[in-house]
Amino acid sequence: MAASFTNYLHISGISVDFSKSGKNIESAELRLRDEQRLFGPGLGSEKTFHETFVSPMKLSRGDTISLRLLCKRWLPWQNQRKDIDFDTEEVFGACDTREKYEYHKSHKGIAIVLSLNGNTTTKKVEQSASSSEESLELRPTTDKIFEICPRFRILVIGKTGVGKSSLINHAFGVDTLASDEKRGESKIETEFISEQNDKFVLHDSNGFEPGERDNLEIVQRFIQQRRQKEALKDRLHAVWLCFEISRAGGRLLETGTEEFLKSKRDGKLGDIPVVVVLTKYDKFIDHAGRTLDYSTLKGLSDDAVKKLIKQRAEAERDVFIERVQKDAGSNIPYATVSTKDDHKQTIAHLIEVTEERVRQHVASVASVMAGVAQRVDPKLNIRTSIEVGKKKYWKALASAAAFKGKTVQACLEVLHTDIIRVWNFRDPHHYLESKEFKVMVVDLVDKLDVGSIANPNRNMAVGLSTVGAIAGIISALSGPAAPIVVPIMASMVFAKWVYDTYQLSRVLLHHFIAYIVDLTLILQTLYLISESQELTRRAIKLAVRAYDDSTIRNDVHVQIQKDDWNLPLRDDEDRDTLAKIIQLLDKFSIEAGEISRLRAKIADVGSMSDEQW
Repeated sequence: MAASFTNYLHISGISVDFSKSGKNIESAELRLRDEQRLFGPGLGSEKTFHETFVSPMKLSRGDTISLRLLCKRWLPWQNQRKDIDFDTEEVFGACDTREKYEYHKSHKGIAIVLSLNGNTTTKKVEQSASSSEESLELRPTTDKIFEICPRFRILVIGKTGVGKSSLINHAFGVDTLASDEKRGESKIETEFISEQNDKFVLHDSNGFEPGERDNLEIVQRFIQQRRQKEALKDRLHAVWLCFEISRAGGRLLETGTEEFLKSKRDGKLGDIPVVVVLTKYDKFIDHAGRTLDYSTLKGLSDDAVKKLIKQRAEAERDVFIERVQKDAGSNIPYATVSTKDDHKQTIAHLIEVTEERVRQHVASVASVMAGVAQRVDPKLNIRTSIEVGKKKYWKALASAAAFKGKTVQACLEVLHTDIIRVWNFRDPHHYLESKEFKVMVVDLVDKLDVGSIANPNRNMAVGLSTVGAIAGIISALSGPAAPIVVPIMASMVFAKWVYDTYQLSRVLLHHFIAYIVDLTLILQTLYLISESQELTRRAIKLAVRAYDDSTIRNDVHVQIQKDDWNLPLRDDEDRDTLAKIIQLLDKFSIEAGEISRLRAKIADVGSMSDEQW
């Protein structure tokens, strides 16, 4: 087939040799449209990266493709990332009549080789790619992510009393932070790590007091030093600059804060995201309500008054932010937060803003760890699970290159591990890794074989009413008297298909989709129950039982079974399978703003004694 007739190519692998470049590169990402493939050094090859993609990347004419290198050591004024763009037409121009070939590119001493296949079916490409994988054990994608960046590293700046401790405790679901020094008396270099959540590390700094320039210089120097660290795990990933909104007549910002924001605007702090955090927003709203002219409130309903107060507070906040942006620049991200129950969604918004900026300006691995570390937004946990799944296994469920020759149980194990790690529960007894819990999930998936009485063509009524039904079920089941009975626990043996060698069929593909979605939605229910407390077997059984008794599990299975079980698998099945998983998870994910209302219906399960499986 001539090059001129090649409409798309499959990228089945990449190698990067930087032994002659003088650079120290920690990891790399091949970026095609909105897809990223992370890879790093292999055993004994620190100067050469090589990766064979389980699911090849499909390159079409007109696509944008680049290689992002995360460097261990750059000069202080240089960026720690290096993006190398590919000319798509040049890649296609190198195509010849062979089925497999390579595209070579050299950039400042860095040799890059793309392994390419022409207009062949995806399945054939993946079969060739799988030959080097068959002898390897399946490894969770999170292994590589945690190896590169085991913790999300954040600096929080703010005066005593501004609400930093409460914000950190709520955002990351902890009560205490461990260190040899007390908060408030420590140096900025001190690393605070919580035993209750070891997926983030905190650096604490007091705010910039009037007339004190020393702390400003300390903070700026610390950020510069962290920029120069070799490993991503040692670099600073984000900064929260916390203060209360200045009320009318008060000083807007201290001189030190103004200078800090200007240094960020002028590029002196590099690409590290700085987020302005306006704390105690509930008190600001109360203040806005007290300053209203009560004569204007006559005849208004309570809801109308609340709406008016909120509008007044938001208008004053916007004026304040406009003044901040004069120093920081219009692109400075900000979030207004309160730790009160009816404002918890504000903390989720802060986490979302932070994660997005980290993904854009630091590294996708660091943004994944931001999603893992936080414990306030279950929807972000789901989005992070999707991001991890897309890097390898979820993208290849239909083509099965990574699973060839393995048992179904081994395949489920690696999927299970990645998902529960992203949710980052306080699980010191490893209950979520136990065979008992895995058998529960498999038995739920087995209900696909039974079929469903629901109409697959009906529209799913998804939202607070549907998810709220789970809260009602939890409340009914969680009485202190009787243990939680899970009917599917009659036998602690996996279903027969789990022990079989992986042999792809539409039936098995449906089971894999159901396992991913059922497990994820059980964990979402468990998040609703646990409230960042230490997990118990009772809480886990309660989450499984509530999900099983709800209409959600039935609706999920119905939607999976819309496909004809007897249809042959298509060449583009991987794409459709991933889209189906994302669609189902998106339909049934809980918004952060709903959490407080749902939890109000549920008894405190954490205060009850545990029980056996």
